[in-house]
Amino acid sequence: MERDRDAEVHEGDQVIESVDYEVMPLQNARTLSKRMFYGGFCFLPLMWAMNVWLFWPDFKAPRGDPIIRKYTKWSAIGFIVATVIFLPWLLLYAIAGQDILSPNVYKALNAAALDLSDYGLGIIKAR
Repeated sequence: MERDRDAEVHEGDQVIESVDYEVMPLQNARTLSKRMFYGGFCFLPLMWAMNVWLFWPDFKAPRGDPIIRKYTKWSAIGFIVATVIFLPWLLLYAIAGQDILSPNVYKALNAAALDLSDYGLGIIKAR
């Protein structure tokens, strides 16, 4: 027997349709949008992009849910700001490297050279 993917939605409930045509109850969609918005502040700006993508049909609809529209709008703004700040730094470090940055600055920004063995991470030196 095939499971009905919309089994949790009852008749008369307000529903939101996501970009992949998944129907979810309005309260669940609001909660998910809010969690994804706040999750983006934990150095995960990709969650902001996913929030906008997931709720795109409701975000672009003129009569979409105002709470979901608020969180997706601020998620889009947050993703754009994070991209504008971090993409140039990433490109400068990855492409230019030591040619533009001094060797001391380049080594200070090199995350691959961090010794994390004191924290139990990375390559642990044999005794």
